[in-house]
Amino acid sequence: EMHAQPRGLALLFLCLSQGWPGHRAQSSGSHCTIIVGKCRSHPYIVGSMDDSEEAYNTLHVDQEDNCLARARFYWDLCSNKPTDEPIDVRFNPTGRNASYPDPGEIKLANERSETYIPSYARRYYLPLAGDWLQTAGLSPTSSRFILPASVPLSEADDLRPASRGKCWTRVLMCHLVPHFSGTGDDVDDAYENGGVGENETACLGRARFFWELCGADGFQQAETTYLPTGARSVFPSDEEVFPHRLAPGCDSNKHFHHWL
Repeated sequence: EMHAQPRGLALLFLCLSQGWPGHRAQSSGSHCTIIVGKCRSHPYIVGSMDDSEEAYNTLHVDQEDNCLARARFYWDLCSNKPTDEPIDVRFNPTGRNASYPDPGEIKLANERSETYIPSYARRYYLPLAGDWLQTAGLSPTSSRFILPASVPLSEADDLRPASRGKCWTRVLMCHLVPHFSGTGDDVDDAYENGGVGENETACLGRARFFWELCGADGFQQAETTYLPTGARSVFPSDEEVFPHRLAPGCDSNKHFHHWL
């Protein structure tokens, strides 16, 4: 408690230097109204308010263009995400409004989120492996035999019953079903109902299944081998995954550790 006052004063001076609190009370003489529906960095700054005294005195927001430019300022200050609602500004003397970002951009960001990255969104909720397996049509207790690191794939079928050991998929890190990580035989249901032990095509299609099941990690591939013929498939393709790995600052071996 002894440190609360200096910290509060420091915050006050910082805010004043950036040209926002304290805000003026709304009145008939208000020129520049800021409408904030969500502010991630400062959640207490929400609602409709006149711009700050500092903004009027130094930025001249009683002029239309200067006022409308404040939408971008407050958006950046709030550290909002592309899918959050925009910050609105109204210049009262003319009734002209401005929003940042443009509502069309936010709609596009939401559509892209729903279309391209549903699996990434699922990671944030960290579902229980059993629950997630059920959503993929598998038993919540499904497991697969993981090949010991000391055993080469060419000898893998010797470790399995005669009706198994034909269809193997390697997923380095299975984020949503951690006990599926590694090189493993397919699940019982795939052998009994999916024909992966007799049909090469059915087996090779499992690379995409396991990649999606494990979280659609754009930094790694799932690799499936049909052991009777040695045929192999990977998903996604090298062309799709390698640009992610080569992006500046990305480490494909460490990028997703915080989900485990």
